[in-house]
Amino acid sequence: MSILCGCSQSYRWNQSHPSYKKAPEGSIAVTGLDEAFVVTRSSWFAKKLEISKDSIQTFTSNFCSKAFLEELRKAYASVTVIPDAAINHFPEESQKLDSRIFMKGHLPEQGVVVKDSSGNVPPYILIIHEFILGTDLQREDFYDYALIHNEAPEKKTSKNLSAIVSYTLWDNEKQRPLYSAVNQVDQPNVKLSLADITQIVASSVKQIKRNLTAGVQ
Repeated sequence: MSILCGCSQSYRWNQSHPSYKKAPEGSIAVTGLDEAFVVTRSSWFAKKLEISKDSIQTFTSNFCSKAFLEELRKAYASVTVIPDAAINHFPEESQKLDSRIFMKGHLPEQGVVVKDSSGNVPPYILIIHEFILGTDLQREDFYDYALIHNEAPEKKTSKNLSAIVSYTLWDNEKQRPLYSAVNQVDQPNVKLSLADITQIVASSVKQIKRNLTAGVQ
């Protein structure tokens, strides 16, 4: 099955800090896995996966979180998971990626380092702000301030399973964002299954790692 990475020539969907000189290689810390995952068209997903509509958000969030972490552990020799609570009490900030593209997320304050459960200070933290799972999504509809208030039309069918993820690579020692981006990944959707969701989450993690490397100044 081919994977199509959504892209737009109109906007810049990532931003690197001038001091971003080396991407994480052997190890990385990650946070956002508790609350970042959101599924749209929940009734459609519930029907396709034969899961109660009341349970689909919780089920999909937990499933995607585990799949994300599993793929991240394939990409890095050491992965440290930091609970969302370590980040969520910090103020929510807006990061401008282009003239109309903004992303929001909780970032640590200047002078405050984030420690893991053992009291260590990981040098890099991958902060997942939001991971949106749906069908035929366009990231402009979520992150272009000129479009986010437009009402999306109701859909009966779908061509693609889509994942949109916003994230920041945080310099935990110098307290600054090194790289921030909004990625979109699409894959042809014939019959939705848990395997399809696993695949698109894995593709999203791979895209993040590629972008972290490509974003080095």
